Amino acid sequence: MSCEKNIVAIASLFFGAKLKGLCEASGYKYNGSIGPAGAVKKIEACNPVAVLVDLGKEDLDIPSTVASIKKATSSPIIAFCGHVATELLEEARACGCDVVTTNGAITGNFETVLQSAL
Repeated sequence: MSCEKNIVAIASLFFGAKLKGLCEASGYKYNGSIGPAGAVKKIEACNPVAVLVDLGKEDLDIPSTVASIKKATSSPIIAFCGHVATELLEEARACGCDVVTTNGAITGNFETVLQSAL
C-alpha cells in the first residue's frame, strides 16, 4: 500500500464524503473513519501527512481522541466544526490540535488550511 500523501479523517459519513472529494482533488488519498479507534488503526498502518477531526461528530470525546492520535503519530491534527460551536473549537485548541478552524474554512480553502498545518 502506498502511504505517500495519505490523510486520515474522523468524520460523519456526510462530511466524510465531502472531505474525500477535497482530499482527492488536492492529490491526497483519503482514509476515513467514523471513530477514534478506527482512525488510530489507519494511522498506525500508514502514517498520514495529516489527521482531520470533525469536532461536530456526535459522541466525540475531544481530549481522549486528540490524545490517542498524538500517541499514534506526530502528524498535524486539523480540527474543525461549525463556527457557532465556539466551545468545541476552544476545547480542540486547549488539547493541542495544530490547526483549529471552521467547516466553511475547511471546505472553502482546503489546500490552504492543509498547507498551514504542514
